Amino acid sequence: MRAALPPVVLAALALAGCGGSTAAKPSVVGPLGQGGKGVWLFRPAGEPKRLVIFFHGQGGPSETTPANHRPWIDHLVRKGAVVLYPRYETNYSRAVLGNAEAGVRRAMERLGPQSLPVLALGYSRGAALAVEYAAAAPGRRLPVPDAVESVNPVPFGEWTHATNLRPLRHGTTLSMLVSQDDPQATQGLTMLLNRLRRVEFPPEHVQLHVARSHGSFTADHIAPLSALPAARAAYWAPTDALLARLSRSS
Repeated sequence: MRAALPPVVLAALALAGCGGSTAAKPSVVGPLGQGGKGVWLFRPAGEPKRLVIFFHGQGGPSETTPANHRPWIDHLVRKGAVVLYPRYETNYSRAVLGNAEAGVRRAMERLGPQSLPVLALGYSRGAALAVEYAAAAPGRRLPVPDAVESVNPVPFGEWTHATNLRPLRHGTTLSMLVSQDDPQATQGLTMLLNRLRRVEFPPEHVQLHVARSHGSFTADHIAPLSALPAARAAYWAPTDALLARLSRSS
């Protein structure tokens, strides 16, 4: 018969995490880094399944923290994603791509080497910035997105110059998700698609989706900030489906 361990030993093992079944909890640290080069790092419980880089919109101090998007981020984390939230500005800045890259690099230094499917997910200004990041990442030794989800895009993320989209890998899936009642996003989508057309990005890798208004739900520019069931179905569900396809093909 195996000898019983003394209670003090059992307590020590429990504190050390040995012999128990308690899973690790999701965690968040940030901002790591100063000013516009800061970044938040969200980790799931257990082994991560994917990496999501979340590019926020132009909205002043409220957008430069994860607060507006926390329900969506928490949802992604629960489904096994590591989420990076680069600040890229502290209020308003024309130059943001370099800061976003610095934030991603800092987060990856903390996270360590990963071999995960990568999604660049952007909202409003961040929707264009996500595409620009995907084009710049291969030359910067940063995580290169396998797919980009652009939600209610404006034409440009970086405003000091037109980012060259030609290095964007032709195998990248570009999913454009536009709210039905958002004229700004419709115009931004048209201009962003024109940028992609000029660099001969393969149109078969571009997916267009419309989030539609119904009942009391209005699919407008700020609708992706909502965590109501209609908003989750309109914006979270297509992103989950895209991530699921990335995981199967990885």
